[in-house]
Amino acid sequence: MSTAIVIGRPVAGSPLDADLRALGFTVRAPQDSGAVREELGRVPTGERIAVVDARFTGHRQSLRLALTDPRFPAAAVPGALAVGPAGRAALTAALASVPAEPAAEADTPLTDRLAEAVDASGTAVHRPALGALVAEVPESATAAERARAAVAAVDGEQVRLADAVKSRDGFFTTHCVSPYSRYIARWCAERGLTPNQVTTASLLTALVAAGCAATGTRAGFVAAGLLLLASFVLDCVDGQLARYALKYSTLGAWLDATFDRAKEYAFYAGLALGAARGGEDVWGLALAAMVLQTARHIVDFSFNETVTAQPGASRAAALSGRLDAVGWTVWARRMIVLPIGERWALIAVLTALTTPRVTFVVLLAAGAFAACYTTAGRVLRSARRPGGAQH
Repeated sequence: MSTAIVIGRPVAGSPLDADLRALGFTVRAPQDSGAVREELGRVPTGERIAVVDARFTGHRQSLRLALTDPRFPAAAVPGALAVGPAGRAALTAALASVPAEPAAEADTPLTDRLAEAVDASGTAVHRPALGALVAEVPESATAAERARAAVAAVDGEQVRLADAVKSRDGFFTTHCVSPYSRYIARWCAERGLTPNQVTTASLLTALVAAGCAATGTRAGFVAAGLLLLASFVLDCVDGQLARYALKYSTLGAWLDATFDRAKEYAFYAGLALGAARGGEDVWGLALAAMVLQTARHIVDFSFNETVTAQPGASRAAALSGRLDAVGWTVWARRMIVLPIGERWALIAVLTALTTPRVTFVVLLAAGAFAACYTTAGRVLRSARRPGGAQH
C-alpha cells in the first residue's frame, strides 16, 4: 500500500486526488500543514509515503515518475515528494527540522523544502527528467491558468509511451519493433501483466521456434523464423512494460539476460537438429556460434565492469564523438556490432529462406567481424585511460 498526504487548501477542479488514487495511493488531507507529522505517524512503516502540495499542477505522469518508482529511496518533482521505507527516517527528521509554515508568502513550498532536507541528510533524492511534462506549484491564479494550459498542450500518455522505449537501441529494434511494441506494452500494463510474465512468454515462444526448426522441413524453418521474431518483439516488450509501468526488479533484469542466452542457444540446437533430419551435420557450426557469442558476452561484461567511462580519455572516444555528429554513422556503427535485434533478425530471415548451414556460416562471419570491431575499439579506448581496476 501507499499513502499520499496532501497539504494545503484543496484547489477547486483540481484532478490531484483522482491522479493520486489512480496511482494507487490512499489520500489523506490534514487540516493544516503542522499536522503532517501526526499523519505520518499513522502510516505503517512499510508503506511508501508521498507528501504533495494541494496546489500541484501537472501531468499524472510527472507524479508517477516521482512517487511510484521503486528503484529510489526518495524522489521528488516540484510540489511532490515520495519516500520508500528506506527513506522514512530521513523524512521524519526533515519534518522535525523544517518549519511547517513558510517565512514569507513567496517561499519555497513545504514539499520542496522537505525534499532539500531529505537530500541534505544523506538520503539521495532522485529528480526525474520531465522533458515536456509539467510539474509546478503556481503561486497565483494567473500562474495556475498558465500551468493548466501547459498541461493541456502536452499529451502525457504519449510522453509515457515514448519514454518506455530505450533512447539508445539498435536500428532494427528502433525502427522495426519499437514503433508498435510500446502499444503492446501498454496493453499488457492495462491487463495487469508483469514484465517477468512477458519475459517467460518470450522464452516459451523461442522454444517453440526451436522445435519448429528441429522438424527439418521448409514449413518448419519458415515458422521458426517468424516465431523467433515474435519472441524478440516480446523481449522488447518486457523492458518497455517495466519502464511504462515502473515495475523494475533485480530478478527481472537477471531473467531477461539469462533467458536471452537460453533462447538463442536453444534455437541453434533446433537448427542443428533440423539439419540432421535432412542428413547434414552442422553441430560443429552450432557449437562455434555458441562459443563465439559466449565469448562476446564475457568481453562485454568484463569491459563494463573494469572500465569507467571518461569522455575524451582516448583518441578512439574523440573520434566516436566526431562521428556521432554525422547521423548515418551512428546507425551504421550500431548495426556493425550485431546487437541482439540485428542478430535475431538475420537468423530469422536466413532460417526461413536458406539452410541451417548457410545460416550458421553467415552468422559466424558477421559475428566474428563484429567481435573484431568491438574488441579493437575497446582496446583503443582503454589503452590510454589512467587508473582502472587493480589485479
